Amino acid sequence: MNAPVLVINCGSSSIKYALIDSDPQAPRLEGIAERLGSEEARLKGKNSAGERFSQPLPGADHTQALNAILERMEGRLPAAVGHRIVHGGEHFTQAALIDDSVMAAIQTTAALAPLHNPANLAGIAATQNVFPELPQVAVFDTAFHQTMPPRAYRYALPENLYAEHGIRRYGFHGTSHAYVSQRAGELSNRGTGGWLTAHLGNGCSTSAVWNNQSQDTSMGLTPLEGLVMGTRSGDVDPGLHAHLHRQLGWSLDKIDDVLNKESGLLGLSGLTNDMREIEEAAEQGTPPHSWR
Repeated sequence: MNAPVLVINCGSSSIKYALIDSDPQAPRLEGIAERLGSEEARLKGKNSAGERFSQPLPGADHTQALNAILERMEGRLPAAVGHRIVHGGEHFTQAALIDDSVMAAIQTTAALAPLHNPANLAGIAATQNVFPELPQVAVFDTAFHQTMPPRAYRYALPENLYAEHGIRRYGFHGTSHAYVSQRAGELSNRGTGGWLTAHLGNGCSTSAVWNNQSQDTSMGLTPLEGLVMGTRSGDVDPGLHAHLHRQLGWSLDKIDDVLNKESGLLGLSGLTNDMREIEEAAEQGTPPHSWR
């Protein structure tokens, strides 16, 4: 039996992981650390015997959650580690073996994905500390959308903003959209063709896919654009930033923080960014204030 590969997916409020063997019938260690940063943070999953577990991680951040995950590897040493990276900018059009230059390139795009790339880098650092000799590979959400034509990825802005500063639509959740469109083709016996795909979680996006290539997507320069999400606003009037600055005196940092971390379902409900809790509150007759 070949050594398995450890797959790490650090999201904005969760970490999914799986220890995947080349034999699809081999036992798989897998799970998720969710609601990170809150007192309800928890690691849950199953061990190689198929037994499920649930471990409280109150207040845990990404690094602490990763350490808890690595303690549950049951002594099995992976052959390599794969990391989902949200933003690769125009640096990456495919997966890359992680070295210092790749780490630096991921860091340069951190400002475009402030909820994700720092978490992704934390995941790499944590696993490198534990497995310093293992090859680690970065798989980029943005890579799948590099097939978009200019009419889809260009904004109606002066040319130099794109040519000199790379301001364009990049799109995210690429690995999800690639898999969903391919799997839908298989299950429907339609093979290739056109699909409209949706990735729905704490982060949400849609994509138009033709013959397994992305043609358009709802997210843009950053993961803030597009659909309403857990804590992200999605599309708002671009003039909102200037309005909040002029009327309320908010700084750009504060506006960015509010739109990324205090908006979306959390902002609408005034309760939580978790749809399960919103639905539970509504069923109990205490709906969020925006639904009253």
